[in-house]
Amino acid sequence: MVVTPTKISSDDNNTAKAASKTLFLNVNPTGAGIFGFGNFAETWNGRMAMIGLVAGFTNEVLTGKGILAQVGITGGISVLFALFFTGFTIATLLGYYAVKSTQAD
Repeated sequence: MVVTPTKISSDDNNTAKAASKTLFLNVNPTGAGIFGFGNFAETWNGRMAMIGLVAGFTNEVLTGKGILAQVGITGGISVLFALFFTGFTIATLLGYYAVKSTQAD
């Protein structure tokens, strides 16, 4: 997710105080360009992910196999591998939002 720092002028002190702080994790603040973390690239990344998810669910209905079974994750160490990456993703998101919340204060 690309966060573009914005400044909002408002009479409300809480809104103005929160909006005046900028988060410096954005590598492309203008969102310009077709490669990298630009608005264009992130929009297409999201669209392709949605198409892939719909294709996976459609194939699940047609074949009777779940999405994990379609890619060869059927049990044993494969399930542990999938659980590891799920946990890694959750830990990364928690870390990102923890940093974001401390910098927004």
